[in-house]
Amino acid sequence: MNLKTKKFSGLYVIIDPSFINSKNPVNIAQQVLDGGANIIQLRNKADNIRDTVDWAIKISELCTLYNAFFIVNDRVDIAIVSNSDGVHLGQGDISPDYVKKITDKNLIIGSSNATKEEIEESNNNSCDYIAVGSIYSTDTKTNTRPASLNLLVEAKKISRKPIVAIGGIKENNIEEVLETGVDAVCMVTAITLSKDPQKATERFTKFF
Repeated sequence: MNLKTKKFSGLYVIIDPSFINSKNPVNIAQQVLDGGANIIQLRNKADNIRDTVDWAIKISELCTLYNAFFIVNDRVDIAIVSNSDGVHLGQGDISPDYVKKITDKNLIIGSSNATKEEIEESNNNSCDYIAVGSIYSTDTKTNTRPASLNLLVEAKKISRKPIVAIGGIKENNIEEVLETGVDAVCMVTAITLSKDPQKATERFTKFF
């Protein structure tokens, strides 16, 4: 699966073991996929690598069954081992241009951006989609930098790559985010910390 055969758009859910109420990440992934999410990212900054690899392999298999994209945060090696569709890289991670030197696998590469200059750089490097945020304040990461709805509009103007909005997006603000024309909206706790992640996902997919 790659961006040439399936549109990278819709609801993008990050599953982070720190924000799933001690539930199993694979079970959360199943519920989110049942709810209609198109893209899942596994992000794990805390637990051991073996657990992350095990979860990634199982979630990757689920995403294949549901014809959804599976992205691994930061770790190119785990993306390769789990047969994921891609890897998401922050500003402090390896450059997207170097990923192709690590592997021949045609990974989708995402890039985190918070400024117009970063978006312009991402538009010219090897990344395949551009995540812009944090649009609103968020509790899931402490080192986020503020972006804005206006930056999402600007990103759509200057980039030919899919734009993903991220950061503090909830039911009370998702419509104004979608009005900017973004291709996908990324959510974390509004879904993964809800009592019923599947129903929460269903509610948000209706906005698309």
